[in-house]
Amino acid sequence: MKSPLAILSALLLLVGPVQAQWPPSLSVNLGAAFPRDTLALETTMRISCSTTHTGMCLDGTIGFDWGRPYTAVYDLLDLDGGFSAAFGTERRTSILVRVGRSSWIRNDKTDKTGYNAGIACRHLVRQRKTWQADFNWRRFRGFTWPSVTVGIEWNSPY
Repeated sequence: MKSPLAILSALLLLVGPVQAQWPPSLSVNLGAAFPRDTLALETTMRISCSTTHTGMCLDGTIGFDWGRPYTAVYDLLDLDGGFSAAFGTERRTSILVRVGRSSWIRNDKTDKTGYNAGIACRHLVRQRKTWQADFNWRRFRGFTWPSVTVGIEWNSPY
C-alpha cells in the first residue's frame, strides 16, 4: 500500500508545478565545465518555466560536454524542481533557483548518478527572447562538476 501512495504523491507534486509554469521556455546554452579530469566545453538545452513566471518550476536539461584534449565526451541529464522569482515593473528579469538529480555518462561507457543545484539569472530582451546566465553545481560520488553557461532562451507564444 505504501508504494501506490508514494507514486500518487509524486505525481501530484509534479502535476501542480507543470500546470502553473505553462507556457514553458526552451534555452540553448554554451559555457565551460570543470570536470575532475579536464576543462570541458558545455552545450546544453534546457526546458523550464517562462522568464516572467513567479512560482514553482520543473526544469530539465540535456547536454554534452566536450572534454580536452577532445578524447572524452560527457553526457549530462538533469531533472530539477525549483522556484522562479520574476521582478521589476514588467517582470522582465527573473532568478531561478533549482535542485534535483543528475546523470553523467563518459564516452558511453562509465556512468554515475548524483545531485545538482543551480541558479539562473534571466532577462527578457524581446517579447519571446531572453538572455540567460546559469551556474550549476553537480555532485557525483567521488567528484564534483561545476559549470557556468550563458545562452538564449525562447519563451513560448502560447
